[in-house]
Amino acid sequence: MSGKKIVVLSGGTSAEREVSLKSGSQVHSALIQLGHQVEFEDLLAINQINHLKKNVEIFIALHGFEGESGILQDKLTNLGIDYFGSNAQGCINTWNKANCKKILIENGINTPKFLTTKNIKAMEFPSDIFLENGFYIKPSEEGSSIDTFAVKSNEEFKSLKQNLVNPEREFLIEETINGREFTVSVLKGRCLAPLEIIPSSGMYDYHAKYIAEDTIIQKAQLKPDQIKLLCDVALKACTVCECKDWARVDVMQNEDGEFYVLEINTVPGMTDHSLFPAAAKISGLSFNELIHEIISDA
Repeated sequence: MSGKKIVVLSGGTSAEREVSLKSGSQVHSALIQLGHQVEFEDLLAINQINHLKKNVEIFIALHGFEGESGILQDKLTNLGIDYFGSNAQGCINTWNKANCKKILIENGINTPKFLTTKNIKAMEFPSDIFLENGFYIKPSEEGSSIDTFAVKSNEEFKSLKQNLVNPEREFLIEETINGREFTVSVLKGRCLAPLEIIPSSGMYDYHAKYIAEDTIIQKAQLKPDQIKLLCDVALKACTVCECKDWARVDVMQNEDGEFYVLEINTVPGMTDHSLFPAAAKISGLSFNELIHEIISDA
């Protein structure tokens, strides 16, 4: 049998487990169709990888802490096992959104104003900081928009604090940028077609991402010079944060046309509702072709 020997790591124990399993299943199916020797592993503990042999390569479809914080990548490197995607440092630079934003600021890349708190329940409404446009509450770590809310009043703030899935973690309080939302999928140093996200609810939360059928995902309708600027911003963000192979950069454009990077995802979703495959499709790549490019040595 020809092809690479690849193990798809998926699942995990984070709040993104179900999304990760769906991503892993899609990737696993594509790799088999591409003619590779593939195993699927639901990683429930980091030490599960100790049995892996050095002659396999790892496709990380593991969202959340286990797959995106850099711990898994560091462990694989120490075991001498190759994997696709960003290395440990790239993941460390982007996993914590506050740390990522600091790197962006240091390199002259716009990002919304922010502060962090490790005690969200005790926090008072930060009206003196983000009064004009309101703000977003989101975990400093984790993704899939779990525990992410838009807040415009003290009443909303008090109510949302009581309904968080996991309030015992660090949260990012980020100013709202009024304007349009885009996401740029970066594949092997180039941008796929930027997408504009138009959720019916006005916010691209977990429901809009994975459940709602009326969220509009479309090719970004921007002038060529704006498309170039958007892509340049995304590529620079990936470069300064040391991302590799593939990543997705979420960006807001304010009413003056300026772009602000929200965050970088080093293990983008690969489900039927995910943005990276959607960008690939609009760019002329089938899902199998996308996976082939990610694992390509070129």
